[in-house]
Amino acid sequence: MDESVPQSLLKSSLLNRLAINLDTAEEFGPITEVWVNGRTHQVSGLGCSGGLLGRQNRRFLWAQVASIGRDGVVIRAGAQSEANLDPLQDCLPLAEVEIWSDHGDRIGYLADYYFEPSTGNILQYLFVVDSSGVLESGLYAIPPIAIVSTGRRRMMVETNHLRAATPLEAETLPPPPTAARPLSCPPPLDHWPDSKRSWEVARETTRQAREQVVERFGENRQKLQTEAQDRLGRLFGNVKKRTRRLRTQLRETVTDVTAGLPSGSSLQDDTVPTIDVDAMELWADDDDETQL
Repeated sequence: MDESVPQSLLKSSLLNRLAINLDTAEEFGPITEVWVNGRTHQVSGLGCSGGLLGRQNRRFLWAQVASIGRDGVVIRAGAQSEANLDPLQDCLPLAEVEIWSDHGDRIGYLADYYFEPSTGNILQYLFVVDSSGVLESGLYAIPPIAIVSTGRRRMMVETNHLRAATPLEAETLPPPPTAARPLSCPPPLDHWPDSKRSWEVARETTRQAREQVVERFGENRQKLQTEAQDRLGRLFGNVKKRTRRLRTQLRETVTDVTAGLPSGSSLQDDTVPTIDVDAMELWADDDDETQL
């Protein structure tokens, strides 16, 4: 990784940056996931989506990251197989994770984390306290040593470290993940998204995507029909030419073969010699046999 990479990065700052292949300059798609080893607290890989409607997902090891720029991440893709991605089997995306104390209290949710790009080591976890008797509501930071265990849905933190967590400025408070909150603990009203607006945006996005797909399909279909008609026209033209040529050749061949054969009055040519045989010359008389 080159020297232009900053000393520390927020995980959220990597999301939606474009992943680019160093060897071909082709794009893999925007980064949608950052994979973390929950035991070693280390960033181990990236996930990006591409293709039609973002259905083609690719993963890369963090060691394959060549450089990190303002707009994208350059990756040494090389010849990669599923076996190369074995280190990511035990990793987690840490997308929507609740923070719990080891005493069984739900503290809040994981908001982000700082990590060192050169090594992938996580420096601080940032979490939001929304309802807890341990800390006041706000944004806090804790070191990885405070983490007892990490799962797909929850992160268990030692209570003593929670009490010593470092509060951060309220202006840096990121938006909460809506799916990470249990039904028994609804989020504050000012954190609820505008469902009507979200639905309208989603519907408009879907409509535009559908129109683009229909438009592209129509153009491709018209193009294919035109190409098919041209190919069929050329094919039939070639068949007609070959058939006409074969008929001509067959006619000429038949004419050449029959040219030397006799026909009409030539079949009764008087100049052809004939042989007359007298029957008496073939069989002797019965009287001659008697004499023998």
